[in-house]
Amino acid sequence: MILQSIRYGWSKARWPVVRAFLPALLLQWVLNSAVTWRTEADGRFSVHLWWHNLGSLGQGLVIVAVVLSIIVWVVSRWIEMGIIHGSVKAARGEDIVAGDFFITWENVGRYAVGLLLSGLIVGIGIILLVIPGIIWGLRYSMFGYYIVMEGAGPVEALQKSATATDGHKGQLFGLGLASIGVIILGALCLGVGLVWAIPTVEIAWSAVFLELSGQQPIPTVVVA
Repeated sequence: MILQSIRYGWSKARWPVVRAFLPALLLQWVLNSAVTWRTEADGRFSVHLWWHNLGSLGQGLVIVAVVLSIIVWVVSRWIEMGIIHGSVKAARGEDIVAGDFFITWENVGRYAVGLLLSGLIVGIGIILLVIPGIIWGLRYSMFGYYIVMEGAGPVEALQKSATATDGHKGQLFGLGLASIGVIILGALCLGVGLVWAIPTVEIAWSAVFLELSGQQPIPTVVVA
C-alpha cells in the first residue's frame, strides 16, 4: 500500500493537476504566515501581520491578534477541506480544476469540531505514553475525508475513520514516514519541489482513503 499509493500520487502529480493545486497551496501558505508573535531585540513581545509590525503587546492588540488568528485558522481549515476534495477527485482519476479546491462553507463547522476532537484524543494519548497518541492519530486520520466527501458529522466521521483504519495502522504509519520523506525531498529542491511533492502526498493519502473506505482500489502504476 505504501509504495503503491506514493507511486500513484506521483503519477498523477503532473502539470495540469499541479496547476489546479497551486492557488489553494499558495493561499494556505499566505494564511499560515499571516499572524505571528515575535520577540523583539529588547525582549518585548510584538504581533506581526505578515511583514507589518502591529506593535508591542497590549490588551487591545492581544484581542485583535486573537480574533485575527481565529479567522485565519477557520479559513485555513476551509482550504484544507478544499485540498481534500480536489485530491480525492484526482485520486479517482477525474479531471480537476482550481475551483475544485474552493468548496462551500457548509461543513466547515463539522470539520473544525472533528479536528478539535481528534486533536484532544491524540493529545491525551501523547500525554499518557506517546505511543497511544500515535496509534489514535492513525486511527482517526481519515475523519476529514468523511466530512468533506460524505458530509458526515464529527463523531460519525471519527467512528468511520476508526473502522476504515482498523488493521491498517502499521501501513498508515509507514505511509506517514514516506510522506515526510517526499516533502523533505521537495523542500531540498530549493523549495520548488514542494509544488510536486505536496500534490503527490495528498493524492496518495486520498487513494488510500478510497481503498480503505471500499470505494476504489489503489491503481497499480507500472514503473518503466
